[in-house]
Amino acid sequence: MASVSTQKKTGLRRVIFYDLSGRRSAIRIGKVSMTSAREIAAHVEHLMICLKSGTDTRRSTRDWLERIRQDWPNLANRLGQLGLVAVKVWSDPSFTDFVNNLIAGRSDVKPNTVKAWRQTAEKIKLFFGDRLIRSLTTKDGNDFLRWLNTPSDCGGAGHTASTPSKHLTIVKQFLNEAVDAEILAGNPFQKIKGDRSVDKRRRRFVTVEMIESVIRSTEDVELRAIIALSRFGGIRTPSEPFALQWSHVDWDRRRITVPAVKTRLRELPLFPELVPYLRALQEGAEDSFLFPRLSRFSDANLRKQMGKLIRLSGMAVWPKLFQNIRSSRQTELEERFPRKTVCAWMGNSETVADQHYLQVLDEHYDRAVVGEAPAAWLSS
Repeated sequence: MASVSTQKKTGLRRVIFYDLSGRRSAIRIGKVSMTSAREIAAHVEHLMICLKSGTDTRRSTRDWLERIRQDWPNLANRLGQLGLVAVKVWSDPSFTDFVNNLIAGRSDVKPNTVKAWRQTAEKIKLFFGDRLIRSLTTKDGNDFLRWLNTPSDCGGAGHTASTPSKHLTIVKQFLNEAVDAEILAGNPFQKIKGDRSVDKRRRRFVTVEMIESVIRSTEDVELRAIIALSRFGGIRTPSEPFALQWSHVDWDRRRITVPAVKTRLRELPLFPELVPYLRALQEGAEDSFLFPRLSRFSDANLRKQMGKLIRLSGMAVWPKLFQNIRSSRQTELEERFPRKTVCAWMGNSETVADQHYLQVLDEHYDRAVVGEAPAAWLSS
């Protein structure tokens, strides 16, 4: 049976129902009256019954479908995605409209994924305009990739490094959705490959001395603990700290359970460097979450705060702000522990570590030339 769910804070409504496989599905319908929401739920329930029994829909539901195709295309497209109505609702859309409708109908993906999709959607709109999705060819894909790589002063998007390839990957995902919806017979961009090489020129090793200088620039115990967890715990910031609760910190076993965003739950050692910052944070704790105040910050806001602290400590803000902090910790830990162990703590694979995190430092060359035992280079 279809039901209506309402978010308390925002008032946004969803219709909840179970599909043919018994899986719970949802349709976002926004801020509408409860009467309208219940009407939608009733039609959805009827469509589900007809789908299960193979019977025709009633006249009132068919009329309702015709109305929403004109007045509420996003809802009609979502019903098509879920298989409740014929996906021909999309008929012959422009590539831009198809992508925007697809994004609007996906309530099952994470906010950061939606953010990345919307950025790519903007590129699609700029390059393809009103081009019909059925008219796309492989040449269009190559032209699009070339445009992404072209400097802005030459009429291109002005992207560098792996950014064009990331946009291309998302575009391929969109086109695969069109194939699944039987709008396209095949993905015209499938054979196109971008350059996924990593620009190592933007890597920086953030030493312990540097990060302690940044921490001393603020008296905010939450900020200090987040910076410490980023550098000494190697957790993904800003995404992972805000999910941490005090129940995840096991003082007796000296471990931290990280509710990872990209991987399954993982355990970190409660490194000695973390203890004073977490103890200070716990003293005034009145919430189950470690960072109840900062959890309201956006990613951009937290990066802005971090950049401000770096400048206050007398340093220039380094590129890839939090990734280089995490990269520095993984590089550091590999000096002391097996790679497999470090990757388990960091929540990445050895391949990803090689490509995106591990750094070769001047200290490594110096030690090789002099032939001395490893120096205490972590704090210099």
